[in-house]
Amino acid sequence: MIFPAPSIRRWSPAALAVLACSLAGCIEERPRDDALRIATAWPRAETSAIAREFADWLRTQPDAVSVDAASIAWIESPEQGPIDADARQPDLLLGGPIGAYARLAAEGALASLSDGSPRPYWVVARRSAVDLPHATASSSRLVLADPRVDPATRAWCLQGEGSEPWRTRYAHLVGLYGETSAPAGWRSGSARAAVRRGRADRTVVSEDSPTATSAEWLEGAAIPVDARRPRAARAFLNFLIERRQGEAGPRFEAASMARAGADAEDLAADLLGATLVDAQEELRIAAAAVRDAGSPTWAVDLLTQPPPWPPASVDKLLRKEGEAGPALVETLIGQVAPAPSLRLWLAQSWLKPRRALDREILADVAEADGGRLAREPRFRSWLRAEWTQWARQRYRWVARLAASGAAPVVPPPLPSDS
Repeated sequence: MIFPAPSIRRWSPAALAVLACSLAGCIEERPRDDALRIATAWPRAETSAIAREFADWLRTQPDAVSVDAASIAWIESPEQGPIDADARQPDLLLGGPIGAYARLAAEGALASLSDGSPRPYWVVARRSAVDLPHATASSSRLVLADPRVDPATRAWCLQGEGSEPWRTRYAHLVGLYGETSAPAGWRSGSARAAVRRGRADRTVVSEDSPTATSAEWLEGAAIPVDARRPRAARAFLNFLIERRQGEAGPRFEAASMARAGADAEDLAADLLGATLVDAQEELRIAAAAVRDAGSPTWAVDLLTQPPPWPPASVDKLLRKEGEAGPALVETLIGQVAPAPSLRLWLAQSWLKPRRALDREILADVAEADGGRLAREPRFRSWLRAEWTQWARQRYRWVARLAASGAAPVVPPPLPSDS
């Protein structure tokens, strides 16, 4: 679930909660008036088992609310029709990435989970281990989903925070996306569907137990601020904690920090999507040319280098002689960042020495002006297009160089701190 922040600010909390479940890819059957409405993308077999466990657990509680398995309305399959935002407001959001809950909490769209808590927070409803199975002689066809839309793939792609250098992780992902046998799909779960249908042999999947290479994928649960059955919804969250290894999430202060981390993660996912998915056709051609050339070190280094900061087109303008270049940069800043504080931050950041994108830069952008820059749609749209264009040109250039067999005379790689 990815939430465009400017739209969030114009929506009511009720509409925000519906947006949360709709972006998770779920809708509902028409429920009873007194039903506990739970919006989730979890499969029907799992939700049916959870409903039975919840009803059994309620019978052990001294002050149990009146809920049974039959009176839970699950908002689920996306093929069943659209959500009615007015008549079918969910009482509980279950599943989906923690970052989505951090944004909703920061916007005041989630209800407090305790009488003594002045701000909303959420529950960590499930922890999953996700990994990419190793290739075998019979499983060489690889397909990887778009990390912008597939939460499990995103968690796996962005693993190693603080333990693996960003340059190393990015190079590894460039190599993998360059080896895929099919393009990334545009929907969450498309890669796993391709494996089920026999179009590929392996992709990122959930595992029963974590391994040294697996990543942890956290999913949340929370109550919308205007839920119709908040007491029953709160009982369900308590059930998750007591019976299904759920964990209480952070209060607002920690939630605001979680939102900044979620914004940085979104930027990283945009970077991967722009350079590895939107430019995947050029990447696969370039990767094949490098392999055919024997994978010389210089070609691999050029292929796997992250985009620069400031972006390449901005750096080119800044290097123009005279005043024309800086004037064009100033015009560009005014177009992508209309607020004065955002324009000032970009101008100061782009005048710093050029370097390769890394975690530190993405975090700086995510935190700029309280996160307003990262949530400015014009800036994000321009940045995605910039990264995609840079990647396509880079991959075409590397493909030509690899085919020629001669290492180019190029400047040394851009410095990076992580």
